[in-house]
Amino acid sequence: MSGLVPILLPIHVITAIVAFGPNFAMPIIARMAAQEPQHGLFALRLTDRIERRLVLPLALTMPISGGLLALAEGINPLVSHWLLAAIVLYAAAMTYALAVQVRVVDRMIEIAGHMAAAGSVLAAGPGAALATAATLAQGAATPTATAQATSVRVSKFANPGMEMAALGVRARNGGFFLMAMVFIIVSLMAGKPTL
Repeated sequence: MSGLVPILLPIHVITAIVAFGPNFAMPIIARMAAQEPQHGLFALRLTDRIERRLVLPLALTMPISGGLLALAEGINPLVSHWLLAAIVLYAAAMTYALAVQVRVVDRMIEIAGHMAAAGSVLAAGPGAALATAATLAQGAATPTATAQATSVRVSKFANPGMEMAALGVRARNGGFFLMAMVFIIVSLMAGKPTL
């Protein structure tokens, strides 16, 4: 089975690069959207599409190629604590990505769609979302703005701009958490430290 290692290792490594590499571009996309708020909804949809069509599907294949690689190399994760730690961190990161991060972005897209329909300027960053919140708060006295604000699902926030700002911070922090997890997992896989 060790003869498969030269085939499985490049597959595993290249898949990991393609799966997790785009995540490092997401903060750049968010910053650009903050500089050009009229493109905020597009930036959110773009990052969501990259996550759903590229990052998550490939990330979910990692246990298959990794498991086959460990089997081919004769590595027992119960004895190789670095591998066990990497597997646990991978499971935690994927659970967070699927259970929390995807839902945060979905909600941001929902709010952004309503804000765009209301004619509000939108950006994908927390700073710009706060500015949008202030704009909405100023216009909330008009019947149209009030109707648009209530068309968004009821939340604990007074207006969609405030919720967008909070979600922007949550998405950014979640992204940092997931990138840190990738760094740690890659370090464990490459360094194979004794734990």
